[in-house]
Amino acid sequence: MAKRIFFLISVLFLISGMMAMPSQIMAQNGFFCNGDFESGDLECWYGEGDTGVADFNVISGSYSAFMTTAGSDDALSGNPAYNDMCSWLESGLAFPVNVPQAVNVSFKVRYKTDEDPGDVYCEDPFNAKLVTVGGTIELVVVETDGITPGPGTTVKNMVTGAFIRPPMLAPFTCGEGLFACETPVFEVKKRLKYSSCEPVFLKFTICDRCDEDVDSAVFIDDVQITFEDKKDSLSSRGLGGPPVPCEGPVLSLIKKKKGR
Repeated sequence: MAKRIFFLISVLFLISGMMAMPSQIMAQNGFFCNGDFESGDLECWYGEGDTGVADFNVISGSYSAFMTTAGSDDALSGNPAYNDMCSWLESGLAFPVNVPQAVNVSFKVRYKTDEDPGDVYCEDPFNAKLVTVGGTIELVVVETDGITPGPGTTVKNMVTGAFIRPPMLAPFTCGEGLFACETPVFEVKKRLKYSSCEPVFLKFTICDRCDEDVDSAVFIDDVQITFEDKKDSLSSRGLGGPPVPCEGPVLSLIKKKKGR
C-alpha cells in the first residue's frame, strides 16, 4: 500500500511539473504587449544593438521605439549596433484565444538616414517580418533607394494618404544633424490567413550596407497583433455559433526564438 501511495504521489508531482513547464517557458519569453511603447521602455520586446525608446521623433503618444545602425560614437541607446552593422527587435509572443481564421498585424514606421536618398549601393535596409510556425512572412523593406511592400501588405503614406505601389522611391526630406534625411510616417498592415493556435511574433531589423561611417535609423510605433476567430458551421450560416477555444499553448515558436 505504501509503495502504491508513493507511486501515485510521484505521478502527481510529474504531472504538475509538466503542466507548469509551459507557463515557466512563457514567463521567460513573454507575451506580446507594449505595442505603443508608452511604458517608456522596451518591456515585452527583445533585441540587440542600438535599440530603445525615445521621447523625440515620436510618431504617436509620448514615446516611440527606435533602432539604428550607429556605432559606439553615435548610438542613441549607448549600445552600438550589433557588430557595428545591425540592430534588431522582436516582439513578445501573441497567442490566439480561440481557433483563428486570420491574424492581422500593423505598425507605423519612419525611416531616417545620412545616406543619399536614392543610393542603390549603400541602401541600409529596414526589414519587418511576421514569424509564424508555418514560416516567415516579409511585410515591408524600406531602403534609401525604395520601399517595397511584401505580398498582400499595404503601406500608406500617413501624410498624403496614398498607398505605396512598388517600385517607388520613398519620399525624403533632409535637414541637419544625425539621421538628417527622413521619410514621412508609413502605416504598414497585413492580414494573413491563419488557423493555428501557435503564437506569432514580429521581427524588425535594420542593417548598414557598404560602409561603417554613415548611419540610418527607424522609429516604430502603434504595433498591433490581433486574431480573427474562425467561424464555425453555425456562424457561417448566420446562426451565431460560439468560437472554438484554443485548448492550450503550443510552444514551437518559443523553441524557434531560442534557436534564432
